[in-house]
Amino acid sequence: MKNLIIILFLAVFQVGNIFAQDTLKKKTADNPYPRNAWTVGLTATETGFGFSGGYFKNLNKDYDLFITLSVSSVSDPREIQQYDYWGNTYIAGKQNRVYSIPLTIGIQRYMFRDDIEGNLRPYIIAGVSPALILTNPYSESFFSAIKYTQPSFAAGGFIGIGLEFVESTALSLSINARYSYIPVIGREINSLENTPLKDIGGLQISFLVNFLH
Repeated sequence: MKNLIIILFLAVFQVGNIFAQDTLKKKTADNPYPRNAWTVGLTATETGFGFSGGYFKNLNKDYDLFITLSVSSVSDPREIQQYDYWGNTYIAGKQNRVYSIPLTIGIQRYMFRDDIEGNLRPYIIAGVSPALILTNPYSESFFSAIKYTQPSFAAGGFIGIGLEFVESTALSLSINARYSYIPVIGREINSLENTPLKDIGGLQISFLVNFLH
């Protein structure tokens, strides 16, 4: 999963470079840096996939404050999908379905503002990420398991890098890679039997659509 995420990020990064070569000299006359934005996106992590939404608030020329909420599935890296005699899939020792709902609050800093005139905006990000963790028994069907859902919590921080491509004063696209450390707090979280998850963080790639205003 980690190799797939890295390949996806590098591929989109290369596409971004090609796109930037064609648009680098374009600049919106009225507002060259449209910044406040509602955002929605997809996330890919080492343990699962999910979606996110949030808001970015311009602080000054180079900095944005942002808050996002995301939902994703979580799996243990030791899980191995197997097949029975009839071709049905199962995971040996699977105890719970695990879902993560992190709230991320952070700062985004645009880099090389004076060196790049155009639609390409590299940036770095950092922040904190408390998370609600939900588990329910894998032995139950998806909908039947909902009534057995139990909460737990985790909290940590993250750092990352990204690229934003501004399409117009109303729309931009972003991709970023971040690494987070989010240790579990309190109740033990098990995806596999007798193997508690200590940290639900790790490498994450996000693909975002930003609605600027």
